[in-house]
Amino acid sequence: MDVFKLVAIGITGAIACLLLKKTDGQYAALVAVATGIVILIICIKSLASVLVSLQEIVDKTGIDNALFSSLMKIVGVGYLTEFACGLCDDMDCGGISKKIALGGKIAIFLMSLPIVNALIDTVAGLI
Repeated sequence: MDVFKLVAIGITGAIACLLLKKTDGQYAALVAVATGIVILIICIKSLASVLVSLQEIVDKTGIDNALFSSLMKIVGVGYLTEFACGLCDDMDCGGISKKIALGGKIAIFLMSLPIVNALIDTVAGLI
């Protein structure tokens, strides 16, 4: 991933937002959303090779694919909710941002239950 490209896109978007806030605030919010989406797309493209490497590690260690899948979903929910909260904060919707964060935390908690169960089963099997 080219961090300099991300920084350049982010700074350009921020400057455009600042300039547009002075003239027309509604377009500033659209520029903030568009900039965030472009940065998100670049990051997602970079994650493909990391996921392949992680899958190779899972295959070598014999970890259950369902647990690995659950873990990746949890990480995805965390990143997605953080991204959505950031966009809401950019648009001065702090209340909505907090509700999205709460929903993401609840989703992560619910998604982590199978991992906790597998951990308990493993520990019980060792005893």
